[in-house]
Amino acid sequence: MSIHTHYKIAKQLVNLMDTRFSVFGIKFGLDPLLDLIPWFGSILGAVISLYLFYLAYKLNVPSWVYFRITWNIILDFLLGEIPYAGIIFDTFYRSNVKNFALIQRFYDPDVLEGEIIEE
Repeated sequence: MSIHTHYKIAKQLVNLMDTRFSVFGIKFGLDPLLDLIPWFGSILGAVISLYLFYLAYKLNVPSWVYFRITWNIILDFLLGEIPYAGIIFDTFYRSNVKNFALIQRFYDPDVLEGEIIEE
């Protein structure tokens, strides 16, 4: 798969996990809903968030970006485990949106992948 395809998939995942739905003007996704399932929900959310880490790897981002992505995933996982408060935290913290914003700085849609053609 090309980096452009991975980028599009990641963008859809971020939308699904953090901003897909809206109630009374508050946007949220599946991430806070997954916290209703103790441990398994947070683990599943963290695993899905790792796709953004993979995209960062494909884009060869600086090491500080990996640290920030990892921090956001761990924080989201740990605070998501707090009953009820974790749901509220996940609704407003939106770690996937933050991680995607970090990665977006290093994505250039005009860069073509493939063979280098020399004239």
